[in-house]
Amino acid sequence: MCRIISYNIHSGVGLDKKHDYRRIGNYLAERDADIVLLQEMDTRPADREVIKDIRDICAGSVYHLVASPALSEDAGWYGNALLSRFPVTESQTLDVSEDGFQPRNIQIVTVETPDGPLTVINTHKGLQKHERRSQFAQLHEYIAAKLEKQPTPLILAGDFNEWQFFTSAFKGLDETLTQHKVGATFPSRFPLFSLDRVWTSSDIRVRRVKRLKNDRTRIMSDHLPVQIDIVLPKNDSVAPVAFEQRVSA
Repeated sequence: MCRIISYNIHSGVGLDKKHDYRRIGNYLAERDADIVLLQEMDTRPADREVIKDIRDICAGSVYHLVASPALSEDAGWYGNALLSRFPVTESQTLDVSEDGFQPRNIQIVTVETPDGPLTVINTHKGLQKHERRSQFAQLHEYIAAKLEKQPTPLILAGDFNEWQFFTSAFKGLDETLTQHKVGATFPSRFPLFSLDRVWTSSDIRVRRVKRLKNDRTRIMSDHLPVQIDIVLPKNDSVAPVAFEQRVSA
């Protein structure tokens, strides 16, 4: 089994106004997450060291981090990031920013699990409806083309910022992948909106999808984390892959 967590971490600032990547990283490690999709990772404040932020969110050496910045400044970067216990074999970032709005991207990472490769897609969509529609269309186009060219186990998760209770925004994605019911994840103290969502390809067996709602997650961010436990199709021909540490600073 592979355990994945998707989490908008609100730049590491909790509802108690404390910035603390270490408590988030430690919590993820305690949950035995193998892969973590982070949104709103922020290393820009000049009064902190980027390397310490990364070490803290990685719970020391539990994870290695692959960064996917939407914004880069002299002191650091802001955007998506992936944490993994497994070797990373490929990493790509697609810019889906719309003129006049905050930069957004799609992070695509392939990890080598004990059962073979898994493509993980991490994203954080825009706040405006027409902005999101364009980004959803680009996301669907990319995934459909990728799966047609090279079918592979694939999971898509992140903060989709879709506030409407009844929406057709995900029609294309739902035709290509299987969406899994998550429930309301925002705001974390009293969740009302299903902003954080999960899809998988048909060759993945999903054992459980759940919001992680407890006294700690109500405080650590304004979103609740989402945990996905999956079983990948066995690939007996997979050879061991040497571990490669990939940390972006």
